Order: sequence, then structure tokens, then C-alpha cells
Amino acid sequence: MNLYYFGQSLNLASLYMLAALADALIIKSGRFNLGGEGQIYAGGFVCAITLNLLKNTPFIIAVSLALLFSFMVSALMSFLSALMQRYKKADFLFTSFLISLAVIPVIDGLIAGPFRSREGNLLATAFINHKFEFFSILQPSSLNLTFIFSILLCLLSAYFIYKTRWGQQICIYGKSRKFASYIGYDGNKIENFSAIISGGLHGLCGAFAVCGTYYTCHLGFYAGMGWNGLCVCLIAGANPLFIIPSSIAMGFIKICSDNYAMYSNAGYDISSLIQALIIFIFAMPYENIFSIFKNLTKRRSA
Repeated sequence: MNLYYFGQSLNLASLYMLAALADALIIKSGRFNLGGEGQIYAGGFVCAITLNLLKNTPFIIAVSLALLFSFMVSALMSFLSALMQRYKKADFLFTSFLISLAVIPVIDGLIAGPFRSREGNLLATAFINHKFEFFSILQPSSLNLTFIFSILLCLLSAYFIYKTRWGQQICIYGKSRKFASYIGYDGNKIENFSAIISGGLHGLCGAFAVCGTYYTCHLGFYAGMGWNGLCVCLIAGANPLFIIPSSIAMGFIKICSDNYAMYSNAGYDISSLIQALIIFIFAMPYENIFSIFKNLTKRRSA
């Protein structure tokens, strides 16, 4: 693997870290957010539009506002699911997925319609100003400061979940809501907080993808990012510290399998099959793997 693909793998891993962290906190609270892809898409779209509107604004102000708006829009999507669960007894898992499905075609229509760039044939918003682009730290790849930020955020999240009182309350609530209610924890605050942070981090993932990788919000850039992030989170057991190596492994798996599919002329379906096989092996408990090999050796000897 050359320097370019090495950097691309780490850059992809940085986005997976953000998406996985978004899933980790809400899993700790006892729920699943399946709207990650729509929330990432919304965050990236809002970021691109904001930076294009503020193209004459200083870097710090424009990027800060773009990240804030991206966080807020995606957090609102997740918060709506929390409200529906609270007042209408709707399942958070399904409503988060349905809201995502509803938002994606709306953004597609906006990108293909009023917000489409008039330059070139790409279905995308206008490219952001060069001064807003996160510079590469390993040229010619797209690896940028998002990688360092994602690692720091993983470390801070681990401290928050395992070392703070509020983080411990979230974990206890996720394991036993009845017990948490019995000892006086406010379930509504915990559910609302975890939903807002989960959606907001997905939005930041989309915003960082726009600022550091694509420099525009093109049609379908989110594809696979949300589900791979959830996969990373599950492999890591929703532990922010384990999300770091899991994301790096997933990034290398994705880039290497895509390269194999491209250079072997096997089609990109083989790329998905390779990823699925490796992830299946990672996700399987080690004792089950050893028992499978043990049974295979017994059959061969027999």
C-alpha cells in the first residue's frame, strides 16, 4: 500500500470514529439510532450551504458556525425521535430510521435543484472556498486534522462515559431503566441528551467530510458511512477507546477491498463481500472461531 492509500484509509477511519461515537453514547443509554446516514447527509449539506453563504467571512467564524449549524440540524432529527418515543410511545429505532429515509430524498432534490452548482456536471453544491478546506497532513491523500480531532474526541468520550457521574448515570440507565428510575435518575433528561449528542455527532461527521475530504456536498456522499460507523461501534462494544483501532481497521478494509475490486476487474460487489466476511470474523467471539477450526481439523483427520 502506497502513501496515498495509507492516508486515505486513515482519513476514512476518522469519519468512522465520529459516526461510531455518535452511536456509542445512545447505545449506552439503551437505544439504537438507525438514522445515521440521513443525519450525516443533513450535516454535510448544511455545512456546505453555510460556508458558501459565508464565503467572505473569516475562517474561524465561518467554520465554527457551519459546524454548529450542522450539529443542531442533525441533533434536531434525532431529538424528534426522542419526542415521539416520549409522547407517542413510538419506537426510537424505527422513527430514527424513517426520519432519515424521509430527509435523504429531500436533500437529494435540493442538491439537484436550487442548490446545485452551475459549474460542471456533478450533482453537488458549489465547492467551498479554498480557505475553508482542511489542509492535508499527508499529501497527496485527504488525511487532515479530522483524524487528530476524532481521536481526541474518543478519549474525551471515554473519560465522560466511564469517569463522570453523568456518564455513569447513562450507562446504568441503559442497563436497567427500572433500577435507574428507582434511585431517582431523570430518564427523560438522559434520553434527550443521548439523542441530541448522537444526532449532533453524526452531523459533525458530515460537516468534517465536506470540509476535509469532498469540499462540497455531492449526491449520496454519505452512502455506507453511517452503517459502517454503527458496525465499528458494535465491534468495539460501544467503548470509545476501542472505537479508535476498530475504525482504523475498518478504514483499511474498505480502501483495500475497493482497490482489489478495481484492479482485479471483479466489480464492486466483491468489495462488499470481502468487507462483510472480515467484519463477520471480527464480530464473532474468539471461542467460536477456535471451535470452528477445531471441528474442521477433526473432520480432516477423520
